Amino acid sequence: MISLDRRRFLGLTAAGTFAAVGGYAAWQLGTEFAPAPTPLRAPTPPVAAPPDQRKLVIIEMAGGNDGLSMVVPYTDDRYYALRRNTAIEASRVHRIDDRLGLHPELEQVALGGAAVLAGVGTAAPDLSHFEMLQRWWTGDPAGTLRPTTGFLGRLCDVVGDPAAPAVGVSLGGGPSPALSAERCTTLSMDPDTGGAFPMPDDPALAAAWLAAQHAMNHPDRGAGALLSTARDSARTALRFGAVAAALPAATDGYPDSHLGSQLSLAARVLADDQHGIRIVHVPMADDFDTHTDHLTRYASIMRQFDAAIGAFRADLDRRGLGSRVLIATLSEFGRRVPDNDSGGLDHGAASTALLFGPVRPGGHGEQPSLRTLDRDDNLKATVDMSEFYATIAEGWFTVPAELVLPGRPKPVPGIIVDR
Repeated sequence: MISLDRRRFLGLTAAGTFAAVGGYAAWQLGTEFAPAPTPLRAPTPPVAAPPDQRKLVIIEMAGGNDGLSMVVPYTDDRYYALRRNTAIEASRVHRIDDRLGLHPELEQVALGGAAVLAGVGTAAPDLSHFEMLQRWWTGDPAGTLRPTTGFLGRLCDVVGDPAAPAVGVSLGGGPSPALSAERCTTLSMDPDTGGAFPMPDDPALAAAWLAAQHAMNHPDRGAGALLSTARDSARTALRFGAVAAALPAATDGYPDSHLGSQLSLAARVLADDQHGIRIVHVPMADDFDTHTDHLTRYASIMRQFDAAIGAFRADLDRRGLGSRVLIATLSEFGRRVPDNDSGGLDHGAASTALLFGPVRPGGHGEQPSLRTLDRDDNLKATVDMSEFYATIAEGWFTVPAELVLPGRPKPVPGIIVDR
């Protein structure tokens, strides 16, 4: 089923309301007696396609993804001292360099290579999911400007064709405020239906139903604003439904998971240029809010993420899209550095982002310090949200950051392989 995120998305006003292993002793044993983790040998990344051919996939890890578990500072004794019940042994990580290693379940990520950007956050973090998600959706680091469009929507307005059936799409249960745009059409698609407009199974009944939908949603100058908006949305859904029905076929190899279904549909959408889509938003359904039993729950999430992202990247390569698609993860915040009494981690501040595609594998930017935490024992951001977004806007799409972000943020250098 398709639902429309049209223009300002009603100003976004409604969206804002919407067994322990590890330990310090274990780390000592792991570093003294276990074999050192094997360094990664990531393949040579492709050179990025020309800017007008580039596309973006944003994977939203809502709930607060723990960057210190996804990318482990495995040689930092402070990490093991503060996380006596939730640390990951140094011998188990997929080593990136002499400081950082990927979570043990991220085997496909390790084999394919990823750019790692740690310490991503804001100078004035908030521990509320709703507040921080709103800031990320709108690209408002301090939460003071309250834009009426989303960051991804503003990007769509710059890089997309206003006449296209859609420029941005969210593969979730409804429109995302992140894609709220002024000029271009953005919408949502249900990955379980492949974006098809809901139709009866009987062909004759389906034809009558479709004709009725077109008739009911014909423009009428006498209609009120709300009815006009609803009809406009329905017409766009009907228009894109015809495009969705002709998408390239799905390929095998994806895991049987919600993220697997989302990324399988994303590959089909990205492979077809006729609808004009440049940006795909993928909201993960997994619960990153691991206040309890962090080790077990997080390992399960990473296992599913790894299987889905591995299949997705292989699919993109088969379709000849490896140089055209940048994949980036984000989360509204990370987790507190010390673990709690329930084998879990409470709300934190800065987190870690992964980027895949035409990127240089390894660590980028400044690694946050575990010795200079804020007053809530959280990581201090070393890469501002606006700098992360500038890397996508300016570094990937060559769109001047000031066109879509407040101020003049600079992209993080050295990530994109463009020559």
